Amino acid sequence: MTSERMSAITTIAGRELKSLFVSPIAYLVLFLFFIAMGTLFSLMAFRPNELAEIRPVTDFSRFALFFILPGLTMSIFSEEYKTGRIEMLRTSPITEAQLLLGKFFGAYAFYLVLLAATLVYVLLLTIYGRPDWGQTMAAYLGMLLMGGMFIAVGIFFSACTKDQIVAYLATLLVLGFLTFASGLSTLLPTNVSLFGLTIPAAATLNYLGVGSHIGDFSKGVVDTAHVSYFLLVTLFFLLMTYLLLESRKWR
Repeated sequence: MTSERMSAITTIAGRELKSLFVSPIAYLVLFLFFIAMGTLFSLMAFRPNELAEIRPVTDFSRFALFFILPGLTMSIFSEEYKTGRIEMLRTSPITEAQLLLGKFFGAYAFYLVLLAATLVYVLLLTIYGRPDWGQTMAAYLGMLLMGGMFIAVGIFFSACTKDQIVAYLATLLVLGFLTFASGLSTLLPTNVSLFGLTIPAAATLNYLGVGSHIGDFSKGVVDTAHVSYFLLVTLFFLLMTYLLLESRKWR
């Protein structure tokens, strides 16, 4: 990738990040996340024996981000469609890929600000216990990967509609499936016969669920299979968004 293309992506990312910081929705997202994490810290204060564990943060963050991140991503493209700015962007020298990557990295940078709030918990671990730094770093790697995947899903649905509420609900529905799929897999039979084929239904649904992958990170285990899961799902939704943007350009 040339320096000119990288410069365009960086510029778009900076503008997206700046627009998020002046958006009331973004501040609501920050507020809700800080409230959620503050609640976790308060609960853990009464369970000092668990202060040496980072796992409660990753488990709690997974469910908090499931509700919160769709609010962050719902306007990324929906607002551009609604205001007509998307047409102006399309007449500029930037490509659809640069526009998409710029907006993705801008939203991801905002997510890093959210994630930085959890460092308070790491500080508490350091003060009151002896944290396992390998486990802690693995847990944060998992949250970095999970956040990128959630944002990619949200951006895709934001690119599908002008209505931010529709984008939010669609993202919430898909993230809800991914978040709870592992738990729901226990309700399915081990194998299902379909058109003469035997499909491992429970194992397939369990694999699709975020829980079956993020759990090992919070234990300090970095498995390439889990890393690949998050990266592949992220790339899939980014590719689908790119194809959607390209198709709309010629309408």
